[in-house]
Amino acid sequence: MEGFFTFGSPMVELGIEGRKTEMLLDTGFNGQIMLPQTIINDLDLEQIGISDYLTASGDGTVARVYKGRLLFFDEERDVSIVSTEADFSLAGMELFQNCKIIIEKNRDIVEVQKSR
Repeated sequence: MEGFFTFGSPMVELGIEGRKTEMLLDTGFNGQIMLPQTIINDLDLEQIGISDYLTASGDGTVARVYKGRLLFFDEERDVSIVSTEADFSLAGMELFQNCKIIIEKNRDIVEVQKSR
């Protein structure tokens, strides 16, 4: 999977419920996917719970958790999606636990490879 940089941040494009979404490849986010509540509403996802988590600034917050289908390396799989009121989407490390990630900003490389 080839990614790209936007304003210096590594990004990937993933298909959730058939909708292509650009996401920040966030090595500091331990979850799978975080989406703005507006996108979650548009996709009409099913809420499956709530979760406490720490933001990047260290603040504790509570968010709704939803179930969605993700196209990942040409395979559909169920993922947990955390909601946010922010206007950005994140792809986190739980999603990439069986992957090799290469990020080289000075060479303009963002690459995710499925581990064997």
